[in-house]
Amino acid sequence: MSAVDDTAALPAASRPTVTGRSQPRRWLSRLGSGLLRLVLLTLAGLVLAGIVHIVTVLRIPALASGDAATVYAALGMNGRAELVTPPPAGLPVMLDTDPNSVAAVCSYDLAAGPLRIVARTSSLPLGLTVHRRGGGVAYAITDRAAIRGILEFVVMTQEQLDERLANDEEGETSRELRVISPSLQGLVVARVIVRRAFDRSEAVALATGVACGLAD
Repeated sequence: MSAVDDTAALPAASRPTVTGRSQPRRWLSRLGSGLLRLVLLTLAGLVLAGIVHIVTVLRIPALASGDAATVYAALGMNGRAELVTPPPAGLPVMLDTDPNSVAAVCSYDLAAGPLRIVARTSSLPLGLTVHRRGGGVAYAITDRAAIRGILEFVVMTQEQLDERLANDEEGETSRELRVISPSLQGLVVARVIVRRAFDRSEAVALATGVACGLAD
């Protein structure tokens, strides 16, 4: 077996030729295929985003009619919060219900005027949240903000707040806590944490004892 390179014995015309043009062409080919993949992935992402957007828009009416403020719109209109744990017959369970808590709700319609919320506190933790119509929490407060065992605030629209400010005595600062609701309709939810099983009756009385009537 000869140790001499066999390509040396080949005629010049038969030897493989390597030109400086082949490498740039390969590089350009790889670059082109990479750009093509990027364009295809971008188009696929845009199509997927468009589909998600369309589905979301189509589901907005269903989602809006299924929020807590809409589902429990008929509860708490008599001036007192009504218990929703367990929920009244024919109504669904609240999605974020804690099994170790008691919840009661007051629905409101600010077209009739601002709503005053008054809750008494006890040794059991109490929290109040204001939910706007269509979903979303507009305000939240706990019993730590209570003054002399009373937690009180007024829910109103921006226009009602402007009117109230205009009627305030000049130079005097109002002491009432005023909460702006982004929508005319909404829901006030009172939640009381039940620490022990025998605390449930006290928690129910505390939650349903929340007053929600028209403000003066």
